[in-house]
Amino acid sequence: MNLSVITPTWNSASTIEDCAMSIINQKITNFEHIIVDNLSSDNTLDLIKSIYHREGLLNNLRIICERDRGISDAFNKGIKLADGDVIGILNSDDYFYDNNVLKRVVNTFKDEKLLFVHGNIYFLDSLYGSNIRKPLLCPVTKAMPYNHPTMFFRKEVYTQHGFFDTNYKFAMDFEFICRLFKSIIDFSSRGYYLDGKPLVTMVAGGASWRNELASIDETKRALKKYGFWNFDARKNYILRKLRTEIKSWLSVIKMENVVTRWRNRKWENY
Repeated sequence: MNLSVITPTWNSASTIEDCAMSIINQKITNFEHIIVDNLSSDNTLDLIKSIYHREGLLNNLRIICERDRGISDAFNKGIKLADGDVIGILNSDDYFYDNNVLKRVVNTFKDEKLLFVHGNIYFLDSLYGSNIRKPLLCPVTKAMPYNHPTMFFRKEVYTQHGFFDTNYKFAMDFEFICRLFKSIIDFSSRGYYLDGKPLVTMVAGGASWRNELASIDETKRALKKYGFWNFDARKNYILRKLRTEIKSWLSVIKMENVVTRWRNRKWENY
């Protein structure tokens, strides 16, 4: 089984080495790393090429360098180029938690009934505190059920059910999951949760993190698009907006520790 890892980049020189080495150091060799670069003006591409050359793995590296229309478009370009049977997405400021992640994933996909594999993330946040986050495994009307940075899909999922919707700038992953729940009756049972050690270290500060309110509005649009907008969805939408506004206000008055305590309590319960 071959595996493709897609990494969108744009001026990612400060983080790309940790990202790349977390792939190179995996205990598998049948992988390709696809870099989808949005015309970086720094030395991102020179750096990634030198890393793979140094490790003797240039044949495992593929690069697209052209203007894109946002992160969804970058994801789609990588997916269309991918030769792997299984596809994962690893953003340029994130990295695999340990060197055994991809081996665990590949071994799990030996079950041919599975369409996707997912797991825990280690959320690295210097402002509000870091913690391990398990997937909520909840209805989409409440929140995103899975940690999308940890999700690996068989390529056939994309070829049969479509790519990321480029009309979504921040919640494209949520829209995609809503679509799969709508089009695959037994979708949740076709996935496997790799509990235990996290699969990915996700660094706070990404586009959806910086544009949290806009991201929440996009989840509302996705829920309406697929007929999931109901009383529970409205209630949870309002609560998420309220929590985000309170968090911003607490940050302004330098009371981030309140958010830290609340987060720790929340994730300890999962």
